[in-house]
Amino acid sequence: MRWRVPIVLATAGLLVLAGTGPAFAKGADQATVTGPGLAQAIVLGGEGEPGSIGDKLGQLANGGGLFLAMFGPDGGKQLAPSAPAGALGPKYEVAFRVPGGAPTPDVVRQDLYPLAEGGPVTYTPPDQIELAGRTTGGWYRAPNGFAAVLGSLGIPGLPGVAATTRAPASPAASRAADPVAAAPATSWRPASVGVLVAALLLVAVAVVAVARRRSRTAS
Repeated sequence: MRWRVPIVLATAGLLVLAGTGPAFAKGADQATVTGPGLAQAIVLGGEGEPGSIGDKLGQLANGGGLFLAMFGPDGGKQLAPSAPAGALGPKYEVAFRVPGGAPTPDVVRQDLYPLAEGGPVTYTPPDQIELAGRTTGGWYRAPNGFAAVLGSLGIPGLPGVAATTRAPASPAASRAADPVAAAPATSWRPASVGVLVAALLLVAVAVVAVARRRSRTAS
């Protein structure tokens, strides 16, 4: 009967890991950008985790100060209580979809000013529900190179976008690109790979424990 103990422990560990798997995801899995000059909303999927800059979603989330609003100051970077000096220019909205394990993912919205004097600026309203907390809110001056990222997404007036006049996004197009109503949030992300590895390790420990007990019994 003793050999059942490691199996029970491993099974319990697997259940705990399975139940907490989505909590390992600490960022967005989708972003929707709407605003003047866009024929339709810009919808991005991919990796929007802190420090992830390998795709456009990660660059948008990190460059726009999303995680400073979600998790607080980092390495001297923090949100400002008031807007920077100078004209802000046209306002866009970025809606980040943040899955947290609930059936309906959280959505964190930012105001984006890509043509602000001195470089792009974002504003995150406070008290938005995200994961297990709420956004602190504030203004953020994006780092150098963020304008090029926004231009590559198709926001007019920035490097990487042809100087053409685009029709404003229609209300129907904006609703169709709603960050919650679009594709359902997925919890299978690179963070889940770590959960799978940990689960396999638990199974391996259980197998080794069973083998040792059987060898001792046989001897």
